[in-house]
Amino acid sequence: MFLRYKKRLFILIVGDLICFYWALILTLALRYGVDNLGTSFFNSFYHFTLIFLIWIVLFTISRMYEFSYLENKREFYFLALKLFLVGSLLATIIFYLLTPEFIPKLVLVLVIVFSWIFLFFWRTAVNWLLKERKRKVFIISQAKEVEELKEFLEKHSSFGIEILEISEKFDYQKISERLKEDKEIIKDKKGVYFISDQNLKDLKSLLKEAKVKKHFLSFEDFYEQITGKVPLSLLNEEWFKKYYFSKKHFFYEIIKRFFDIFGGIILFIVSLPFWPIIGILIKLDSSGEILYKSKRIGKNGKEFLIYKFRTMVKEADKIGPSWTLENDKRITKVGKFLRYSHLDEIPQVLNILKGDTSFVGPRPEEKRLVELFKKEIPFYEKRMLIKPGIIGWAQINYPHGASIEDATQKLKYDFYYLKYRSLSFDFLIALKAWRIPFEIKTH
Repeated sequence: MFLRYKKRLFILIVGDLICFYWALILTLALRYGVDNLGTSFFNSFYHFTLIFLIWIVLFTISRMYEFSYLENKREFYFLALKLFLVGSLLATIIFYLLTPEFIPKLVLVLVIVFSWIFLFFWRTAVNWLLKERKRKVFIISQAKEVEELKEFLEKHSSFGIEILEISEKFDYQKISERLKEDKEIIKDKKGVYFISDQNLKDLKSLLKEAKVKKHFLSFEDFYEQITGKVPLSLLNEEWFKKYYFSKKHFFYEIIKRFFDIFGGIILFIVSLPFWPIIGILIKLDSSGEILYKSKRIGKNGKEFLIYKFRTMVKEADKIGPSWTLENDKRITKVGKFLRYSHLDEIPQVLNILKGDTSFVGPRPEEKRLVELFKKEIPFYEKRMLIKPGIIGWAQINYPHGASIEDATQKLKYDFYYLKYRSLSFDFLIALKAWRIPFEIKTH
């Protein structure tokens, strides 16, 4: 991969684990003495390794390993501290439930404190290194997303990319002179990268004479690796034939449907005690039905009714726009809590069991919004090629929107999901979904 994400991710995870184990070693040395360090470490190794692995999973499904977030900013350290608090609570619960005979209270507290300190200095250093070690890039593309990508990379220096030049067409003479005369490019052992939506083979042959080390990548692949989206302006009917119509997902669909039914039954049983409680609170707060029913568009344009606990005043759709606005006055007091906690989504388990939706997939939109977006956004109707879901790739990567531009950005995420959908990707999205109520807006 161009940015060697897997290598960087491996370094980050190993570095975090080293911080945790050094915290454990220091704690045991202070608590039991250096002479007893071997014995105390052996006795504690299994229990704390379980804790550390849980912390790593917690970091993974949050933003601690996402390169758009790896910067020495307040939001990053606030997230790390918040995750440590959650991880500390989980560690305490695990010790009391699984190993009540082994509850090292002081050791656990010191390990948490030292882990946070070590992690703070380690991540500060590695974030700075990621920012400083820049790869030089030429972008040759007519895609409308070029400017958006440029702004994104300028905002997130942790990707370590320096754009040397952006042009719509390849200028051989101009670029070849730059490669021969730019001393920084000549000295850089990593070489220079060419990102283009033109024929990469032609670029390679044209630049064959240049002695500088060169790397080539399509703009679509580069954009995907950086943003987790697909460039909408470069899509065409052939793209959908290649990534949807020519691929068979028969077994994937069967297995996914099995997990939807199995998980839906469990969720319905577990959530059943909350239904009457939430219903009473809604009724006490405002007049109207307990369940909100809305006509949505599903797979292949099929209409269905989606179920939610009502969070707005009665007939809210008649006194305001179809989408929810920020600080929308139509939302009730109970509704604010239900939306923040996502408890209003519970009745959608009925849609999952009926087969209208899945746990994971693009969020279904209202019929009138779909008609609007189809007129304004290219290929929007292709979104209905796959079954909608309660949680989608767009929802965990983009905040709530209320405009055509927001819908366009979310569509780019939806098509990324369409291209790479798999059981493992669905599982990753489901894991990451937990962070949505606690998300810090970074867009």
